[in-house]
Formats: sequence, structure tokens, C-alpha cells
Amino acid sequence: MVHFILVFTLLSLLVGLVAWLMLANRKLKQELTVLRKNLEGMKDDVAGLCSAAVSVDNRMANNNERLMDVVEKVDDFEKNEQPVRQSYHSAIQKVRSGVQVEELINQCGLSREEATLLIHLHGARS
Repeated sequence: MVHFILVFTLLSLLVGLVAWLMLANRKLKQELTVLRKNLEGMKDDVAGLCSAAVSVDNRMANNNERLMDVVEKVDDFEKNEQPVRQSYHSAIQKVRSGVQVEELINQCGLSREEATLLIHLHGARS
């Protein structure tokens, strides 16, 4: 009889252990399913971030090209403006030294309106 009780106790413990292992296995499978779903979501997030990064990189490259075009145009404008600025500076100096409209037109190549305006703005005050 003692032998029967011992076998029954061991068998009960074994059944309990198998039941516990089955529950633990089911719980682990559920956690694995959740982790797989999370991993898929993260893969989608990484793919989206990579796509966005490529898009931002392309826009930055385009903006860089446009900026370089603008810088080139500004440089060209400044190069072309320099002689005009110098010619006006020279004309203003002549106006301050007392040159009249006709002389300013002939010497600096200004229109009558430009020469008159410069004399009005920079001529000697009465």
C-alpha cells in the first residue's frame, strides 16, 4: 500500500508538473506572438524612417543645388554691379566738385534724368 501511495504521489506530481509546463508553454507562445507583432511593427517603422531619410536627403540635395545656383547668380550680379557702382561713385565725386549736367552726361555717360538727380542729391547746397 505504501508503494501505491508513493507511485500515486509521484504520478500526481508528474501530472502537475506537465500541466504547469503546458501552461508555461502556452504563455510563452502568447508572448512570442506579441513579440513577433512588435518586431513586424518595428520593421515597418524602420522602413518608413529609411524612406523618409532618403526623401529628406533628396530634398537637401535639391536645395543645395538651388542654393549654389543662387550663390552663383549673386556673385555674377555683384561682379556686374561693381562697375556701375564705381561709375556712380565717380559721377558723385564730379558733382561734388561742381560739374554741371551737360559735363556729367558727356563724361559719365549718364542720361539727363540721372545727371539731374545726382546733382540734386549730391550737389553743393546753397
